[in-house]
Amino acid sequence: MRRKTKASTMALCGVLAAVALVCLFLGGAVAVASVACPVLASLILIPVALECGWKWGLVWYVAVSILGLLLAPMKESAVLFIAFGTYPMLRKPLGRLPLRRVWKQLYFNGVLFVAYWIMLFVFPIPELKGEFAELGKWMLIAMAVMANICFVVYDILIGRIEVIYFSRIRPKLRFL
Repeated sequence: MRRKTKASTMALCGVLAAVALVCLFLGGAVAVASVACPVLASLILIPVALECGWKWGLVWYVAVSILGLLLAPMKESAVLFIAFGTYPMLRKPLGRLPLRRVWKQLYFNGVLFVAYWIMLFVFPIPELKGEFAELGKWMLIAMAVMANICFVVYDILIGRIEVIYFSRIRPKLRFL
């Protein structure tokens, strides 16, 4: 194995940032993917954080967030990535707390509320306002419940992806 240098770390972060931006672009190209694509983009943070460390993970996250806001056609995808993009790195510290599931759900619901409040009232997205008005209160509550269930699955998925990455993918990579 070669020694890890700053140049190789930066190259890995740059390539994975480009892949994450492609995911954010797809969120704007396919209407129903505006929530799924930021989740996929945040999963790309896993190898960045595991291989390059916490600091490089934060730099990667900030770079993808800024570029996503500037370049992504669907701003909802970019805002959701900004809101939840760091969760793969925050998962372990939250998992060490007592009542970890409660803290994770509180984190998710708080960030979800703030993200949509910003998209509705601070920097209004007209399409989103129209969509929410059309859905009605009970449908929005049902969507929030489904989002919480999806978050639990997402949390489990991150743990499984880390195991697969360490056991199957990382041994095959010679440059890391």
